[in-house]
Amino acid sequence: MSDYFKKFIDTSGKSLDEIKKIAEKMAKRTAKTAVKTVLDEAEKTVQREIRRKIQEVVNEAKTIAENTENYPKPEKIPAPRAAEKSVPVKPQTLTPDEIAYPHESLPDNLTEREIQLVEKIGEMRKLREMTYNGYIVQRCAEVTFVFQGDFMADVTDDFPRTAFCAIPTPMYAAMSISQLRTYFTWRTDARRGIFRETDKPYVLLYAYELLNKIGVSSSEDAFAKLIDLWSYCSFANYLNKLMPRWLKDFYAYNDISNAYPDINVFLKSPKKTPDELACEEISNKNFQNKLAFLAVNSAYNIIKSSFFSEETKPLLNGATEFVLKALDRYFTEKELDLCTLLGGQMKKDFSWKPFEGALVNLDRADGFHAVKISAFEQYSIRRGEPVRECFTFTPQRGFIGYILKSIEARLRVNTGFKRKIVPNISMLENDFINREKLLNAVKDEEFSRVIQAAVDEFCRKNGIFPQKKSPKKSEDFVQYAKKDISIDITKLQEIREKSEETAKKLIVEETVGEDYLERLSERISDEEFDEKISECARLSEDLPERLHDEQLGNLPEDLPEEWRGFFASLTKDEREILAEMCDGKNADAICREKGLLPETVFEEINNKAMDFVLDIVIENGEIIPDYLENIKKTAR
Repeated sequence: MSDYFKKFIDTSGKSLDEIKKIAEKMAKRTAKTAVKTVLDEAEKTVQREIRRKIQEVVNEAKTIAENTENYPKPEKIPAPRAAEKSVPVKPQTLTPDEIAYPHESLPDNLTEREIQLVEKIGEMRKLREMTYNGYIVQRCAEVTFVFQGDFMADVTDDFPRTAFCAIPTPMYAAMSISQLRTYFTWRTDARRGIFRETDKPYVLLYAYELLNKIGVSSSEDAFAKLIDLWSYCSFANYLNKLMPRWLKDFYAYNDISNAYPDINVFLKSPKKTPDELACEEISNKNFQNKLAFLAVNSAYNIIKSSFFSEETKPLLNGATEFVLKALDRYFTEKELDLCTLLGGQMKKDFSWKPFEGALVNLDRADGFHAVKISAFEQYSIRRGEPVRECFTFTPQRGFIGYILKSIEARLRVNTGFKRKIVPNISMLENDFINREKLLNAVKDEEFSRVIQAAVDEFCRKNGIFPQKKSPKKSEDFVQYAKKDISIDITKLQEIREKSEETAKKLIVEETVGEDYLERLSERISDEEFDEKISECARLSEDLPERLHDEQLGNLPEDLPEEWRGFFASLTKDEREILAEMCDGKNADAICREKGLLPETVFEEINNKAMDFVLDIVIENGEIIPDYLENIKKTAR
């Protein structure tokens, strides 16, 4: 019989008619001992208020059973009715362990005020239950906490001693009278601005009250008191982990932005890294001095470029700012975000739970609204649900590399740098594969024109133009003159004739001795000699082909002209090194076998490649994949 009665109790209460019917069936199978067992079970489980009614029903059922000849077989207790299933249930409910507060013997010499407080605590404990359609049900923990908190919100006390408390999740219903009086005494002082050192549960219980806006006049008042609690409870180091999250959640669920426009003023946020600072500035449309940030997160190593130096660094930095501003406008028109490509994007934090670790009834809040905490954290609504989003640092390295290489390529042209480079669009395609909208945006011819136009605008505003002559002391760097360059076309023929005459003087038979070359060089001044050589190199573009016609004839006919010229400029060792690199052999080992320094060989090959194909072909000791096919044709 006890098993049946347990099932009956587990149904969360029945009406008197149902109890009567079930008791009759149980009584028919038992004697007086069974009746006593029912009463014992009832005393352990049900409330004192309904115990008397059950006693009457059981006695009546016993009398009916004794006067009945036919005893029906026991039946199963019926399942809860549909009406019971429709009762709203919150996820976190009070369990017997949580409401089993410690019992204690109260002293006999309580004052009238203390007796009233004890009685009020007893009334407060009953608030966890409610009647619904004739049934007694229990409220969920968060709702119960708010009912009981509001009921005890104005209580003050001066309890003479301190009761120890170690409840992990403190709530009124789980505390003894001495613990509650200890808390109300501590809370009375805290509301006066006096935060005495006490046990952790008491501090957390006060924080729970403020998060539920218990005992305060408004949301702003609750937020201010939470800040005070965190500031003045220096002994409570555990608040440093809990408070930042609770304050942000409170900020998102309550409308206090007018009183507190910037919550970050109150948060003890860790120091930001250089990348985080750069991303924050980019998100705020501040593109100044972003070269260093982009260079670190780029697939193209601009720092190792022959164009990069301390003199050209300001040019690259300034041009980068102009380009980023222009690209921001370009992508905005196409409904794309440049900041996402340069730094990263906000992604949903699936581990987030509002006010995690606290008892908070969200119905007490003003209502969730989207709010931006910082460039790295925000609250928003996705698919109708509140979510927290955090910044994920994912720069598009290929995209950044293409931008930097395009800026450098245009600056080389605008400053008269002798070697030219051409950015490869494949750097972008790898980053934007399966992202059709972005891929179409960067493949558009306007994208490249935007970058070039921005660099040209920077150069024009700063008066940067290529100088007519390169100084002797540097062959890779050009001084920039802030003046227009005029060209007298009528003198071009005269220059060409002089260059041809100079070239004839330089072309001598192998039998001519070095003393003759020295005497020849003495008749030409150093400055004139350099100028004539430079002019000769510019005006005799077909000279390499004439020198290497026999070699070029052995190359495939479908090979582009610039690659034919590149092949003709290579030495035998350089061709052999490239051929073995095409076969996957280690370039450093190949060079050392030939007694050559790898770095020197790579630099020499790249310099020749820049003269003909306008780009390097070796990077990080390996052939660039885009040029592998052409090199296989030229190196073998």
